[in-house]
Amino acid sequence: MIGPNQQFILERAEQILAGEAGFADFGLGIPGHSERLVEVPWAAQYLGAAKNILDIGFSMSSLDWLGLLLIALKNPQTNLHAADIVRPERVASRYPEHWRAATLQVPVTIGDIRQIALPSDHFDLVTCISTIEHIGFDIASTDDPHSAFLRGKTPAEIAANRDPNVNRDVLAAFRRVLQPGGRAMISVPMGQGGPTLLKDSLGLYTRQWEYEHQSWQELSSQPGFTKIDERFFGLTGHDEWEEVSTPADLAQKSSELQPHASGCALLVLQKD
Repeated sequence: MIGPNQQFILERAEQILAGEAGFADFGLGIPGHSERLVEVPWAAQYLGAAKNILDIGFSMSSLDWLGLLLIALKNPQTNLHAADIVRPERVASRYPEHWRAATLQVPVTIGDIRQIALPSDHFDLVTCISTIEHIGFDIASTDDPHSAFLRGKTPAEIAANRDPNVNRDVLAAFRRVLQPGGRAMISVPMGQGGPTLLKDSLGLYTRQWEYEHQSWQELSSQPGFTKIDERFFGLTGHDEWEEVSTPADLAQKSSELQPHASGCALLVLQKD
């Protein structure tokens, strides 16, 4: 079942996708929301024009984002393919019942985006919403009935860092599958930076990469792309999201052992 916050975000994003409103038309001063309040409506601006979409992290994506992808699919000219390390059939119970059949019909290539075989020069949009920060950390479990991921009961059981070439290799994969002029749309947590400890809903530990100035520059300046859009947002002391100017404005934020990020960055790159 989709929660009220996710439904609220989805309704905003649906209006943007339909051309009935713009991202700037909606205020962010609403306490009690994760970064999805920013990410999903922002992403809706770019989703409507795409015909061949590749979504990264589809199976475990936030339900507001998943719902928006399913709405976009109602356009008969839109095709959606996904890549994930988790099979959607394995986590089918997390999908609202009235979405389940449509969700399971989306073709999903299973594996790490850095390694799987996908058609070259094919997609006009790659979407990677709050996913790249998990690449290099998350590993799918094979026989755990309780968790789709291999995670630790203590922080010591999980990797303390990730491959330093993740940004380079993921963007190279995006460039390979995008058509000339195609776009990659990426959102990430931003703050103090580095590997950040998280505790999931099962009480198990994992880590994600929290971006800061240096790793953001690496991500947003990969060769073969032109930067089209770049924006930064952070939570205020009143638990409301606001736009800021640079990563430096988020340098004191941290998602360490928090339910969600307190800073985020949004990026659109176009393949040269």
